Amino acid sequence: MSNDSPLRDVTNEKLFNMVRSDLSTNFQSRVPRATQGHLSETMTNLTKYRPLMNEFMDGLVNRIGTVLARADSMWNNPLATFKSAPLEYGSTIEEYQTGLLHAHIYDHDRESMEREVFGTEVPDMESNFHTVNREEKYKITVKDAILRRAFLEPGGLSVFVEKLMEAPIKSDNWDEFLLTCKLFGEYEANGGFYHMKIPAVGNFTSTTEDVKQAFRRMRALADTFTFLSTRYNAAHMPVHANPEDLVIFTTPEFKASIDVEGLAGAFNPEYMKNAGNIVTIPREYFGIDGCEAIITTRNFFVMADVIKENTSIYNPANLGNNYWLHHHEIISCSRFVPAVMFSTTKDDETITIAPKPAKITPIVFMANEDGTVPKNVTRGSLVALESHLETDKGDKSGYGVTWSVEGETSGWTWITQTGVLHCGGDEESDALTVKAVSTYIDPADPHAKPLSTTMKVPVVGDKFPVWPADEGGDPKPSSDDPKPPSGESGGGRSAR
Repeated sequence: MSNDSPLRDVTNEKLFNMVRSDLSTNFQSRVPRATQGHLSETMTNLTKYRPLMNEFMDGLVNRIGTVLARADSMWNNPLATFKSAPLEYGSTIEEYQTGLLHAHIYDHDRESMEREVFGTEVPDMESNFHTVNREEKYKITVKDAILRRAFLEPGGLSVFVEKLMEAPIKSDNWDEFLLTCKLFGEYEANGGFYHMKIPAVGNFTSTTEDVKQAFRRMRALADTFTFLSTRYNAAHMPVHANPEDLVIFTTPEFKASIDVEGLAGAFNPEYMKNAGNIVTIPREYFGIDGCEAIITTRNFFVMADVIKENTSIYNPANLGNNYWLHHHEIISCSRFVPAVMFSTTKDDETITIAPKPAKITPIVFMANEDGTVPKNVTRGSLVALESHLETDKGDKSGYGVTWSVEGETSGWTWITQTGVLHCGGDEESDALTVKAVSTYIDPADPHAKPLSTTMKVPVVGDKFPVWPADEGGDPKPSSDDPKPPSGESGGGRSAR
């Protein structure tokens, strides 16, 4: 144990009294505070009454064990900082992630509005359940004779406790570290990481340009994470990450190359200077060949203690106590956070652009509820029209169209952005020109004329009288009559 132990220079009397203060009222009433002159006598009396001795030993192990577990002098798991608070109830952690909702074109049609009000729309949602997957214990035996000898030296009790608890705590911390590191390999085996290929920066033969190339990709990715994307997480849900929440897990060799090449300042922007945001792990514990670094968030690990406590029992056969350190916990990782692995082996860095529309289909009438297909529109009625964009393979492109109508004379003739043509009862035109225009903009040629198609829709039926009539006998619309919303006679949002 190193010299910076929290128990260094703690006398037997002080340590005894520290433990005594946490024990039962019965113990404190029967065992007085220890002094340098009476400690030996106190211990002799304790050994004569086993229940009090057992209570003292349990307090010694549990209280001092907790102190040692938090000590800087003890080897601690560097990944334990990503654990959440211990679970007080239950043994499961549940994660939720919701997707995006689809926008709907605003439609003033009564039936459409009723469907919106009383219909349902469940968002895309995924959940993960993380349960206890580690249940381990560490046993150590302490005999009374060894404990008695510890009281013979002024600081012997503190040394005894340090050596007693060092082995199980350090063993527990190391095993927790190894189990946590295994998550990298398991996550990769299940197709979790997004891959970016970089030069072998961790090699001694790497050049300054190799380091700069790797760093440029990492810095660009940190800014990319601020935007929603389904690309960088295993669940392929639309997620993002704030720069201050990012964590880089890398090898000592990779970090050393950054430092040697004088890029430490660039590698450590302001939001990455917080403690714990850059964690070095020996290469062999990543468990992935060619892995140089992993960028993710602090929520990548899903870890929490469920049980962590000491238990004991006296063994009269050997006049000793058996102690067990029990540790039950959840050690898992999230599928809902961005996680990118930089390696020397492969690259997933490809951007897939949605297929380019090759044509727009002619406008056609949609069938009525009875299955009949209209051939015209009746004054004072409506018809549904359809047109969409297709790829060169004949598939729908996913891009929409905007609708407009021309040649109308009535203020009640309009078309929705879902392709529903309303014909006013006072419409004087015998035919209306309906136009569908592509919303797609070609990134290779933004100035290209959009695809479009038109259709002549015959208007039939008698004109409706409009009440009240003006003094000249000509009908005019009432101010209380329903009217199409402003701007809905053409243009507007694209239909999807």
